[in-house]
Amino acid sequence: MIPPFPPQLFILLGIDIFLGGSILTVLLDEYFPTALPYVMEIGALFGFIQLVLVPQYITGYPSELQFFYSAAYAVIAVLSILASNVYIAFLKGKTTIAGIFTIVASIPCVLVVASFSSAYFNGVVLTLPALPLMPMSVIYGALFGATGLIVAAMVAIAYVKQRVPEQNA
Repeated sequence: MIPPFPPQLFILLGIDIFLGGSILTVLLDEYFPTALPYVMEIGALFGFIQLVLVPQYITGYPSELQFFYSAAYAVIAVLSILASNVYIAFLKGKTTIAGIFTIVASIPCVLVVASFSSAYFNGVVLTLPALPLMPMSVIYGALFGATGLIVAAMVAIAYVKQRVPEQNA
């Protein structure tokens, strides 16, 4: 079967996740180390380099291998978001901010990468554990739902940032 999209889409997903994570860590700068947004931007830069240079200089990869190195990059991006969430929750002890960060970043990232993986697996025969068959309408619904969650969580972050100084005064 022919996959519904090229495997390099996972690299684009990883780049978007790294850049979105960088923006969120800048918005929540008092809870994260100063260097974290730059580290995430360097991760996105590696994705751009991989996206541009690898197909030009290394040809003849089978689609399965292209999928695995592209999906590995997307999984690393998701793990960086999850690690940021764990950092806020356990090392900083800010569980409300960690909950908001979970809604804004962690859940949508995991759902989008899982949805695209399911769509790719159902189009390509790989010797991997079977994933449930998901129609494209579910993937579109997940994308629109994640967008709604992101907007709602950003409003919640703005509300929490506005209320925190009032409680301390």
